[in-house]
Amino acid sequence: MTDAAAQPANPNRSDSHAEAATSPPIAWFALTILLSAFLVFQVQPVISKCVLPWFGGTPAVWTTCMLFFQIVLFAGYAYAHLLRCWFSPAVQGGIHLVMLAAATLFLPIQPDEIWKPRGNENPTIYLLMLLVTHVGLPYFVLSATGPLVQSWFSYRDRTDRVYRLYALSNVGSLSALLSYPFLIEPFVSLTGQSATWSMLFCGFVIAEGYLAIWLLRLSGIASQADAPEDLASKNESPQENVCAQYALWLGLPAFASAGLLIVTNHVCQDIAVIPFLWVLPLSLYLLSFIICFDSPRWYRPKWIAAATLLCVMLTQIHCVLPSGAKLVTEAVGYFGLLLGICLLCHGEAARSKPSAERLTTFYLCLSGGGAIGGVLVAVICPLAFRNYLELPLWLGVSAVVAFAFFVACTHWGSAESTAGHSLYRWAQLRRYRWGLAAAMLIPCLIGLTTTQDELLTSRRNFFGVLKVTRDAGQTKLIHGRTVHGIQLSGDRRTSPTSYYGYESGVGRTIAAMQDRNREMRVGVVGLGCGVLATYGRPDDHFDYVEINQDVVDIADSHFSFLKDGAARQQIHVGDGRLVLERLTDAKFDLLVLDAFSSDAIPAHLLTREAMELYRDRLATDGVIAVHVSNNHLDLVPLVHRLAQSVNLDSRLVESERDAEAAVCRARWMILAAPQSLWWQTGPLAEYPPVASQTRRRGPLWTDQHHNLASVLRLW
Repeated sequence: MTDAAAQPANPNRSDSHAEAATSPPIAWFALTILLSAFLVFQVQPVISKCVLPWFGGTPAVWTTCMLFFQIVLFAGYAYAHLLRCWFSPAVQGGIHLVMLAAATLFLPIQPDEIWKPRGNENPTIYLLMLLVTHVGLPYFVLSATGPLVQSWFSYRDRTDRVYRLYALSNVGSLSALLSYPFLIEPFVSLTGQSATWSMLFCGFVIAEGYLAIWLLRLSGIASQADAPEDLASKNESPQENVCAQYALWLGLPAFASAGLLIVTNHVCQDIAVIPFLWVLPLSLYLLSFIICFDSPRWYRPKWIAAATLLCVMLTQIHCVLPSGAKLVTEAVGYFGLLLGICLLCHGEAARSKPSAERLTTFYLCLSGGGAIGGVLVAVICPLAFRNYLELPLWLGVSAVVAFAFFVACTHWGSAESTAGHSLYRWAQLRRYRWGLAAAMLIPCLIGLTTTQDELLTSRRNFFGVLKVTRDAGQTKLIHGRTVHGIQLSGDRRTSPTSYYGYESGVGRTIAAMQDRNREMRVGVVGLGCGVLATYGRPDDHFDYVEINQDVVDIADSHFSFLKDGAARQQIHVGDGRLVLERLTDAKFDLLVLDAFSSDAIPAHLLTREAMELYRDRLATDGVIAVHVSNNHLDLVPLVHRLAQSVNLDSRLVESERDAEAAVCRARWMILAAPQSLWWQTGPLAEYPPVASQTRRRGPLWTDQHHNLASVLRLW
């Protein structure tokens, strides 16, 4: 070992002062961390929205993207830890300058059209490969910045003040997330978002490059691997205590990270796949880091545990409330619960943070825990469970955690106000063991007993959970909470049901067109259980487009609509828009768009460019029927505006519920040329045209600008 390497990692006081005097100002460190954190969390909604249309607009796109970001974040923290431990500051600076230069070669980050999937790929693997190719190295470099720059700052300031920079980085992350749905998404196109992010990344490279160049001039500081200041050895902590500490640093962030993905997936499944519903839970997750790492005085575990228990109750009672209050109550309950659990987990992690010498080890464990939670939710749970069992399980464990903290915490004050006394008395939890068991079991039992129908099958894949149930002579296909089709038993098995009854908009349209045409070519985007096959005649040809192979298998094995249908049939597996783009010779007399009844809709199928594609695929005097029945989204103004943008006339056709015939209340939008004969005679003639002024008031979505918040109906 050289003489320089044999020196302690902490140089003598005069050398330390001299290095601090020549180092960049603290504002430069803060600026670099703020900019990197902003870019880290700005790229997530940008790239996710770019690829969302290519994978059917499913919530799993965001979950898979989050898994990728968490894994790369862990890799970035590991890289920072290795640089700090094994290399001198000058070598660290040289290596990182090379990484910064290489990352700029990946700009801009927006994927090219050639990356559009064909439909036969494994969506999870293909999406991860796409992300690695386009944002892998830039995101890796950004991920390493927080712990790396803080460790560089510790060369000039070895106090615990370095952890304040971690809270500052989360402020930058939070500002990026909150600005996206309100300032970026509504006003900047996807191409503009990619270009702006790329320019800011170049500015970040300059800022961090300056710090790396400063490191090249440092001398007298050895790598941490050569330094005798490891905290564990200095304090001579027992091995089991060190292991327990690492388990704490890994386990707490893992539970919080799992909760983040579970809650995000749940609200996106029940409402819509929109950046705001990605951003809000992630913002709460980051807010917990800001509160817990800024100062111990903000962390008040007993108050937090009490509020978390209240939120657990809200998640369980929303189903008995009036319909107008269900959505808001459920959202408040789940988002409040997520914030409470993250505060408890991250607050305890912050209380056990080590000195600056082990800073990168601590951050590596935190990021590792986050990656573990992501892998559990995005990879393990879909393989282990046929439904979303992880939600009630996480709710039950969260209730136990909150109850345990509430009982064990000794006072209502902050974590720093214990004045030498123990903050918790865990031994007294033995007296409340039955309460802990009830807190665990009640949410699990409620979540697992939501329906009494006979379950015939349940399947789970990238696109969600599908269930087939039977009750009172009806077989139902359910996706999440939405019924996608019903078949009656016996002689009525060939009757059109659910949203496709004879009086529905699509039923009336098919009847009118079949009166005039001896044969028809019908395109259907969204197979469901195949109810529309009941309208087929021997000379008709039906093309079904379905993105989920499991839907095709279920429609064929548990329902008989396709088998009983008289028309010629062809099923295309893939995203509706991508498949229609490939069917260049197709000319449909009727094109049915039936992908919007779920609570999470594929927004890319309702843009001006998509509508132009649909019109191009119509035969002379062809008709488009759009199913717009939806619990939380009012799509009628949007479809009126889209129709006007491509010179089509539009009508809203509403039909009432018929319980005996298993027909649901339905809303269909019928689109055709303004002078089409279908508006002049037949069942569609009774519906008056919509005033042009009314149509202009609706939002106009494009591939570059579409915001589901503009059609969200909260009440």
